[in-house]
Amino acid sequence: MRQYNDALDALHFTEEEQDMLIQRLKQAAETAQKPKKRRHPRKVICIAAAAACVLAFTAAAGAVVGYFADPDAGRARLAEFFNQPGGDIEADTGFVASGASDTEHGVTVSLDGIYADEQTVYAIFSATKEDGTPFVDLQKEPQTDFLTFEQVEPRLDGRLISGAWGPCYNTDMTQFFFGIEMDMSNVDQWEGKLARFTFSNIQNYVQDGNDSSQGTTIVSGKWVIEVPLESTDTAVYAQAGQVIPYGNLNVTIDSIAFTPAFYHIEWHYDKEMTFDDDLNLYLDGILDEYDNQYYTEGSAPILTLKDGTTYDLWQIGHSNTGLLPEIIPLEEMESITIFGQTIPLVWKNE
Repeated sequence: MRQYNDALDALHFTEEEQDMLIQRLKQAAETAQKPKKRRHPRKVICIAAAAACVLAFTAAAGAVVGYFADPDAGRARLAEFFNQPGGDIEADTGFVASGASDTEHGVTVSLDGIYADEQTVYAIFSATKEDGTPFVDLQKEPQTDFLTFEQVEPRLDGRLISGAWGPCYNTDMTQFFFGIEMDMSNVDQWEGKLARFTFSNIQNYVQDGNDSSQGTTIVSGKWVIEVPLESTDTAVYAQAGQVIPYGNLNVTIDSIAFTPAFYHIEWHYDKEMTFDDDLNLYLDGILDEYDNQYYTEGSAPILTLKDGTTYDLWQIGHSNTGLLPEIIPLEEMESITIFGQTIPLVWKNE
């Protein structure tokens, strides 16, 4: 069974973006200061990759891909993904069950469930073999690290969607889960339009020291799931709008959205940030006295619970989004700390 705390964040960037990102994250990891009491989440973000795209959509009212072909099957898969048997998995996680699927070459790929907020749609997919056997025999191939698709193509009304994607893996290799995050805008104009997810060729990645490298194709084929877009919103929002002075910037927190399983924090700076080929940071075209590492550290939020437990939340770019390290009821959350300021989580519906 897939363990919720054993997901993998897999990066898919251009070589230039990847080199810049690696340097930033290494710098932050080397110098980030740790609070006295903190629980470090294991890798739980299934997606962390900027997809090559031609359009970016940012929803004004939230969106969920909503063809619920077999919601009971979707609920069962979500419960397995989150390792939450029993109970109401949709209420417990904020993900809406779907169950739409496609079967080819003895493998079923399913759209299990979806999260949505004002900015983002996050879809969880899974792949399983009809005969129940593992994709890879770990006794024969113990170096296998995780499974994924060779190619992934999400489209809306025929147009490639901006977003991110990546695999999660389970240790027995009988199944694997896959997450796709989509950035949406002007969602009303896409109401009822067809969302098409195409997955090609299942591959394994093998351990290569501390890293993983592409292995071989396990199952050749193409799986297509088509669902119409429908509007809904599964997030709970905290009060945002805080303006935080940080270095030579003012940072405005635009949105704070949570479910017990997912979070999404958006912000913007009051100056344009650019980098030259040597990764020197410029603000509004002027060389900044702070290095990029300083802002990278500050933009990594810390979630604090009412019992004092803290979690480092992963981030990249001008937003922070992903799965929480475990299911956390909203009533247990107290605050987030970002850019040096602690923001109480005061839910708008309270």
